[in-house]
Amino acid sequence: MLFALRLELELPYAASLKDKRQTVRSIKERLRRRNVSVVECDHQDLWQRATIEVALAAVSPSAAEQRREELRRILLGYEELSILEWREEFLKL
Repeated sequence: MLFALRLELELPYAASLKDKRQTVRSIKERLRRRNVSVVECDHQDLWQRATIEVALAAVSPSAAEQRREELRRILLGYEELSILEWREEFLKL
């Protein structure tokens, strides 16, 4: 089972691209510690917007759901960002 997630983020406290890069890097590193793939895929030139995509593989639907909830808790814990859009998809292989 694969789980794919696309997030549109607003970074209202970022005052520069450097601020944005630090926040996005922090998110990516923290999620990668959970053994998922993460990439920033859009809005690289805007300092208060970011789009990231996350992918993970799981052995069962329940394991994928558990990992999804773990990622959700991590992302909702970031006070310096707002999630504008959360698109997810479960794919059975």
